[in-house]
Amino acid sequence: MEPSMFKTREGQARYYAAYETTLALWSVPVMPLRVETRFGPVHVNACGPEDAPALVLLPGAAISSTMWYPNAAAWSGHTRLLAVDLIGDMGKSVRTRPLTRAQDQVDWLCDLFDGLGIACAHVAGISQGGALALSLAVSAPERVDKLVLLSPAMLLPMRPLFYLRVAAAILWPFFSPAARQRLFLGTDSPNAAPMIRQLFTPNDFQYKMTLPRAVSPSDLRGLSAETLLLLGEREVIYNPRAAL
Repeated sequence: MEPSMFKTREGQARYYAAYETTLALWSVPVMPLRVETRFGPVHVNACGPEDAPALVLLPGAAISSTMWYPNAAAWSGHTRLLAVDLIGDMGKSVRTRPLTRAQDQVDWLCDLFDGLGIACAHVAGISQGGALALSLAVSAPERVDKLVLLSPAMLLPMRPLFYLRVAAAILWPFFSPAARQRLFLGTDSPNAAPMIRQLFTPNDFQYKMTLPRAVSPSDLRGLSAETLLLLGEREVIYNPRAAL
């Protein structure tokens, strides 16, 4: 039997159904890719011209690569879009070894790049994915051309209330998608609703949320990639003005 991140086959089926519902909204042809790394196989949803510059997308915690559907059609017109399900997180990637060090996150991303045949790429990440993207850019700068950080989850320590909101959104099975969305994002957004529905199935998944530590000035000394940082005016994870 293949290794799985799900507790039961029925749970996997429930989650995959929600996953495919969101993926169907991409409105462009999507090619699923499976790339072996030293920490397990990584699932990638790819689209766009194969000879175009690569743009690697790293999603937020508990939200799979399917979250990029509002952007996929526009971005894949001029890039090879490679949307990644994070190792050990909700999605179709499978963790076969524990990630115990910060360097482990960089290592599996480097393995992924090698498996995809990418020496260097543009990398964009949101929240947890933003933290991973920054770690990659600092620890393996030769891998990252341009870097986009969307509300990255490491500019400041997270508000204690946010941990409670996330735990409630993920673990309480009776919340509606709208309620989960308000807890997780702090607002209602039609764009986010389909991916939030995937959070209906967390109890089927062997999920252990890991959150990055806040970045220090010394962490940034190795950052050489041209970087765009975007923060929301009503961030729920930290005070955006203080973070900026």
